[in-house]
Amino acid sequence: SFRLFYSYEILFLIIDPFDFFLFYDVREVGMSKSKFTCKQCNSPIPTKLVKKYNFNVCPTCGHLYPKCIEDIKQYFRIIQLSEELEKAGNLILKSEMVAAVREAIIVLETLVKELSGLIDLTGSDLMAKAFSFKTDPQTKEVTEKPKIPISDLSTISKRNEQAGIQFVAMGLMQGVRNIFMHSKGTEKLFYCMQVITTIDFLIKQIVGWGAIAK
Repeated sequence: SFRLFYSYEILFLIIDPFDFFLFYDVREVGMSKSKFTCKQCNSPIPTKLVKKYNFNVCPTCGHLYPKCIEDIKQYFRIIQLSEELEKAGNLILKSEMVAAVREAIIVLETLVKELSGLIDLTGSDLMAKAFSFKTDPQTKEVTEKPKIPISDLSTISKRNEQAGIQFVAMGLMQGVRNIFMHSKGTEKLFYCMQVITTIDFLIKQIVGWGAIAK
């Protein structure tokens, strides 16, 4: 995302993907003489900025640049983005960052509800109930299996993984879902990509791509 402020002859450019301020004199960056333009909004991009920074989005309209779109497609290919997140992935490619995160969260929450049968729960409470299990304090045997098991829980490592998935899912709901579902949330590309990647990891564990622990 971005913001542009004009004050007489000075352009103040704030670009979220880099999290710092850039201050340029319009006469120096030569907006009107730039050879670089955004294909989405046709706005000229200062040549000095283009050469100095490898932009992911247009500083004027906020849309992803074509090269960035291709990079994201390759990233999704490498991580084998779950087919359940195809719509969320397409929203990212359309520069709809917040919508993509919301879609991914809904997909995860819906999947957990369906597999656990806990249709009346939401958010972190849902994740806590869906993945938690109980063991006997003396024998260490599993006395209550999770509604959504990641593995057979036969070893300490597998039980740790189950608990880890539970807490990651709970944290995601508490720290990300509640923000994006009840307010706009950040539009920063790197942040939204990280959230979707985390959800993709959880979905892979849930649908049986294979446990990490052996």
